[in-house]
Amino acid sequence: MKIPREITMPKLYRLNPRIAFAIGLLGLSLMAALAITSQANRSVLVWSAKGDLAVGDVIVTSDLISTKVLLPENSFKYLSNKAKLTGSVVVRRVGSGELIPAAALSRGAHATDIRSVPFKVAKSDLPNDLAAGQLIDLYILPLREVTSGKILETQMLAHGVSVESIDIKARDIGGDIGVVLKLPDSAVLNILGSLTGARIVLVRSAI
Repeated sequence: MKIPREITMPKLYRLNPRIAFAIGLLGLSLMAALAITSQANRSVLVWSAKGDLAVGDVIVTSDLISTKVLLPENSFKYLSNKAKLTGSVVVRRVGSGELIPAAALSRGAHATDIRSVPFKVAKSDLPNDLAAGQLIDLYILPLREVTSGKILETQMLAHGVSVESIDIKARDIGGDIGVVLKLPDSAVLNILGSLTGARIVLVRSAI
């Protein structure tokens, strides 16, 4: 006895095309969910900066925030949130919210070679609300040379420098303002030597 063809055909072939399409979408959704879960499992917790960190700053607990990120290949370049960073010295500027690279901190003796250098700056040559702890870029605007009469070019002498202190009282009175900046020992002589006959301008680093 011959069995009717419609009885022997798999049920899947008799499904409504819309139902088959829906099943296909469901399968794709499950695959996507598995892929996302797989990526999430590869995420790691590392330290990031809660605020701007300048060269010479000593890390304290309040400077750090734990951040979960996906670093499948270069996680070794950053610091796990299990690492004890308190007391480390910043040797390379780290911006607010930025992951802290392992190379940006040091516990070596050379890392503390930071000097507190005082500068006298005109009231109009720095932000009115500049405060201690903020980062600035140090520029000089050379005055016209007396002998040649030519004007020298403006230069940036330091980038991402931390303000250690600022004379608030002098700012309120007017005139020049005393500002103390944290500078690497190796750069102090070069910077001070460049100030002769020049006007100092402090520009707040981009936030």
